[in-house]
Amino acid sequence: MQHLSLTSSDSVFVITSAGDNPLHYAIAAAPQSLHCVDINPCQGHLLELKLAAITCLEYSDFFALFGRGYHPHFRYLLENKLRRCLSLSAYEFWKLNAASFSSSSFYDYGYSGRALRLGRFLFKLAGVREDVERLCRCDSLESQVNIWRSNLRSVWLNPLVVALLRNAAFCWNALGVPLNQRKMLLDEGGVYQYVCDTLDPVLSTYLLKTQNYFYLLTLLGHYTPECCPSYLTRQGFEKLKAENCERLKAFRLHTDSILNTLRGLSSASLTRALVMDHMDWYDPGSSEANDEVVELSRVLTLGGLVFWRSASRQPWYNEVFARNGFCVEPISVRQPGMNVALDRVNMYASFWKAQKVI
Repeated sequence: MQHLSLTSSDSVFVITSAGDNPLHYAIAAAPQSLHCVDINPCQGHLLELKLAAITCLEYSDFFALFGRGYHPHFRYLLENKLRRCLSLSAYEFWKLNAASFSSSSFYDYGYSGRALRLGRFLFKLAGVREDVERLCRCDSLESQVNIWRSNLRSVWLNPLVVALLRNAAFCWNALGVPLNQRKMLLDEGGVYQYVCDTLDPVLSTYLLKTQNYFYLLTLLGHYTPECCPSYLTRQGFEKLKAENCERLKAFRLHTDSILNTLRGLSSASLTRALVMDHMDWYDPGSSEANDEVVELSRVLTLGGLVFWRSASRQPWYNEVFARNGFCVEPISVRQPGMNVALDRVNMYASFWKAQKVI
């Protein structure tokens, strides 16, 4: 948000993921359109469920679903309140997967859920589960850093975890890191150093209890009212619900590849595009990155911006943007041994911006 400079006149293209980012943009700036794109239909169904829940539910039920990740009456809510605001495909999906909210925490499901459960198992095995909970309750960075360094760092960075992170199958199935992105990371250093450069600055910069809901969710398996994404706060929820959910009318959900979706949009119809780290997935020898950047150039207005993050400090596809009419500049680049986090996740080695100039 510090770099997007979003206004109500912007048209934004964003990867859907779980829908948290576009919901944040809707709260902060109410852009005129939000194109949410994901090739995985589960992500579109999840965002659709969140939009339906904002429309149809009270805040307490909404936070139970997506804050705590558990609601004992989810099936009732689905049939009697949410169904009317869902597409048939989304309704059928959640009907089949109702247990993901009503039998245990929603955040334990899916590939990411496997990684979270593995983390909790390792903490239990090492006898540090109480230390993890204390870490999440710390009121000062000093006490947080002390617990991390004294009790938890050696567990998180033990040889078993490092070995798993070096395993290509685990990186893909548990963490969603594909081979090409993994290679970019390894070409610039080892896994151990990368994890150290990710976690150490985060724990010394942001208080988990109130400032870093990303890691709080990872460690606890749920959010808290004091630390959660903006759409889960009462104020954010009420903004989205206001005026008969006027801000939600900007959402356009696309279940397709980024390239196919871009090809279906009108020329000069977007002002902002956020493609996260997905271009790391491409093979440098293929034409995929060039095809996508050509389409981004076509659909963006002159002066429009594209943002991305990368596991590499100098991603190879920066040149692809430069030769297709963009001025590329780094927003932040992480160097080995840095003690200041680039952001609250700090999981990527660099963050970039490209402006369409031709």
